[in-house]
Amino acid sequence: MRSNAGYKKERRLNISGLPNFVLTLLISAACWGIGYYCLIGFPVRSGDGSSVLWDAVCRIFPAEINHLYLTGFLLLCLGAALLQRFNFLFVSIKEKTTLPFLLFLLLNSLNPDFYPVRPVSLALFPLLFAMFELFGSYQNPKAINRIFNVMVYLSAGSLLWPYLLWFIPVFWIGMYKFRILDFRTFAASLLGLFTTFWFVLGWCVWKHDYAVLLSIFQCIADFRIVFAQESGLIAGLAPLCIFLFMIVISIHVSLHEQENTIRTRNFLSFLLIFGIVSFILSVFYAPNFADFLCVFYLPVSLIVAYFFAGKYGIRTFLLYCLLMVLLIILFLIRVWIFL
Repeated sequence: MRSNAGYKKERRLNISGLPNFVLTLLISAACWGIGYYCLIGFPVRSGDGSSVLWDAVCRIFPAEINHLYLTGFLLLCLGAALLQRFNFLFVSIKEKTTLPFLLFLLLNSLNPDFYPVRPVSLALFPLLFAMFELFGSYQNPKAINRIFNVMVYLSAGSLLWPYLLWFIPVFWIGMYKFRILDFRTFAASLLGLFTTFWFVLGWCVWKHDYAVLLSIFQCIADFRIVFAQESGLIAGLAPLCIFLFMIVISIHVSLHEQENTIRTRNFLSFLLIFGIVSFILSVFYAPNFADFLCVFYLPVSLIVAYFFAGKYGIRTFLLYCLLMVLLIILFLIRVWIFL
């Protein structure tokens, strides 16, 4: 039987504890401070590879650099807070943990291409709302309204960031895994998708300007592989490490699946598919690499949080620290190259 002293020593290594929470916030703020000092991503530009709506939003953002970076950081924190709430409601982590919030905040803060504001900074919210609706309809074929809302959120978000349309098949796979895919729910999803674009088409006809719809199709058709460029190889090191880590964790969880309920296994399986698709798409869209990484970090944060939650041993703590140190080093290399 362990002594109280040994138990308390292990408890001090809680990754989700207050010391790591404060340290993660400080590291994230420091990364944004470095980006602010180096003017990474400033000014925010629109143009090729962006939707008409994003071009309009760019003109609304504050022109002052300090306000712009503060806006981007607050949007990221709000998205991380929503992900934390999502984890509390749906992902069956046995203990209370702030790791989804911390991981999502840190991973995006360690991506200098994300600064200061990207289209996904806003499109992230309808994507999260769509995930709330999908997971809330688990094993409930009568939740037609929720499925309709899922597609409305995704299609509405695609007006700002068109690549959200690529994730519609992923959500259909999720419907199948959650045992809610039938003729009625599939028809509801198509109706939600078409409803948004019928309104957009009506607006275009009224204005005699189809630039909104054309920009969406132009963005989706613009394939440029990121690893074909030397800078892309360096930028892809950190995401590749995280992707491999996610795969290893998923294999570990699958080998111990008897410890999880069917509901938890289905949720984690969907998150793994979501993460794989996001990572693959990030390779094929070089100009929007940072946006896809932000989406990729959604399932990654939840899967990694599930793995680390409730573990207090020294090996787990060192593994977490090693991963964070590696990502910080890669971030500093990226900044050095930028300078």
